Amino acid sequence: MRSDRRINGQAIAALALLLTGVICNASVIPYMGVYIVETLGKDPWMISPYVGITLTLTLLVNRQYGEWIDAGVAIAPLILCSIAAFGLAVTSILVVPNYTLLVFFASPCFAISNASVSTMYSFGRLLAEREGLDVPRYNSYLRAMTSLGWMLAPAGSFYIASVADAPAVFGFALGLCFLWGGLWWIAMPKQFAGSGESSEPLEVSGKKPQNFELWFAAGICLAFALAHTMTMSALPLFYIREAGLPTYAAGVSFSIKTAVEIAAILLAPRIMSYLGARNALRLAALLAIGAFVVLSQVTTMAHLWIGAAMEGLYYGLFAAVGLTYLQDFSKGRIARATSLYMNSLFLGGLLANLLMGFVAQFFSFGLVIQLSIFWAVLAFAMLSYMRPNVR
Repeated sequence: MRSDRRINGQAIAALALLLTGVICNASVIPYMGVYIVETLGKDPWMISPYVGITLTLTLLVNRQYGEWIDAGVAIAPLILCSIAAFGLAVTSILVVPNYTLLVFFASPCFAISNASVSTMYSFGRLLAEREGLDVPRYNSYLRAMTSLGWMLAPAGSFYIASVADAPAVFGFALGLCFLWGGLWWIAMPKQFAGSGESSEPLEVSGKKPQNFELWFAAGICLAFALAHTMTMSALPLFYIREAGLPTYAAGVSFSIKTAVEIAAILLAPRIMSYLGARNALRLAALLAIGAFVVLSQVTTMAHLWIGAAMEGLYYGLFAAVGLTYLQDFSKGRIARATSLYMNSLFLGGLLANLLMGFVAQFFSFGLVIQLSIFWAVLAFAMLSYMRPNVR
């Protein structure tokens, strides 16, 4: 649904609520590896069980939340559960700094908290439709809030860690959690729910219908996620060990990439209006191929600036368009499509990190970035195979 109606107060409040939730989660997620190794004194490999459990449970919670929303469950209690889970996880770390408790209690809590992003995307899409807003444009605002949160929060957490200690980081996160809860109380409509309706056919002979176009579109998002995460994970060590750049190069690259990404997200609706979502994603895949070629050949800081800007351009375009593209195949089940979009990103991140570690161990970080080209080509090919008359 498209409309020329201006964004209203409720829609702005939803963006603020999403941003606060993203900042909460992003304030601890990047820091957890450092916490496990430096504060708890564990070997680096012990990061993997924590990450594996958190990501796996996040996939399951995202899916369940999506099913509940499509069935007509009120959304506000789901967000509140995520807020409470985040607060419990951070509090447990502050009170009992123990690896076993982290893996078996805090990790599941963080998984429930992570599901808030997908839930807010579903809420935002439903809100935009009911308020008569331009859906692609509002989706781009939602994605921009996520990128903005990730640009601000990790830097803040690592700064606190550099001048204080781990308890200060988690104390800061707990304070943000109270802010998140307060904003939820003010901004979240308590009775807002999915329609509980679907345009999918009813199940026949006990078998649920399969929306193959939706799953194929999710596969496209998975290919983009694999390409993005493999490159993003490899770049810091590639810059230092193989390109011979200073240690601050990774931070500069991330800042440039994120800034361009946000700009691309905000420009994406206009690009979609000219090209359509499918062709906009094909453009993103082509830009990704160019970005990976440039990044894998970086030898100077000027070269890095160009590669990072190209990386932000392609990923921002994908991030904004991919969400709307997948939702357009939902057949009325917006939350399921949204959870599939988020799960494709989480699953892509999990698989990409495993592949990156293997390739870097036996070959090089530069080859990891070059292999990302394969996933971008695959995404382009899948998009070319998709029916051209689908937006």
